Amino acid sequence: MFKNLFELWHREDLLQQSFDDAVKMLEMAEDIYKKAVAPFFGTQTVEAQEIYNIDQKINHFEISIRRKVLEHISISAEQDTTAALVLTTISVDIERIGDYAKNFMELWELYGKSLMDIPMFDRLEQICNNILKMFENTISSFKNADSETALKVMELHVINSKNCEEIIAALVRTPTSTKSFDSNQEVLVALAARYFKRTSAHLKNIASSTINPFDRIGYKPNSETEYTF
Repeated sequence: MFKNLFELWHREDLLQQSFDDAVKMLEMAEDIYKKAVAPFFGTQTVEAQEIYNIDQKINHFEISIRRKVLEHISISAEQDTTAALVLTTISVDIERIGDYAKNFMELWELYGKSLMDIPMFDRLEQICNNILKMFENTISSFKNADSETALKVMELHVINSKNCEEIIAALVRTPTSTKSFDSNQEVLVALAARYFKRTSAHLKNIASSTINPFDRIGYKPNSETEYTF
């Protein structure tokens, strides 16, 4: 189905513009994520205003997509509602990624230190890097209607989700495993794990649009079993 939508988006002017806007949103979401998480894994700093500016641009693109698809449905003889719904749905997921990037930035403003001295650093860094790979594959799969690459994104999300939940469970259920943490480090790790998981989930939702019909966006392909969010 996605290949048919992909061809339609490239035939119809307003849908083409909306598709291009969605790609730009994804690229900005990747940029804002990289900037927001970088201080936790190195010596970089993050400029709050830059994060807010990028997030505002993402929001503007979301509004633009809504306006263009609504205009397309209003004036197009074909009125391809499915194509419009897919674009508006994934634009919401992209916008939410921007919000989680802001959450990371605000967490950095509160904590102000790298995660490097925390015993779970390696595991958190792996999740962070998995998400970077997910961005690369999500953008590629969406731009090229590549279902195989999209499936890789969905598979990485399963790994990320499991790791994030195990980190949170360790903090809650086995406090002796984190006895070397001080209290603010426990809060930091728990929030970071949650933000990583949600960012990963939104990328999974976007990638799933390349594989699934509209009603199954965000879920496993060809199965009634849902992913764990």
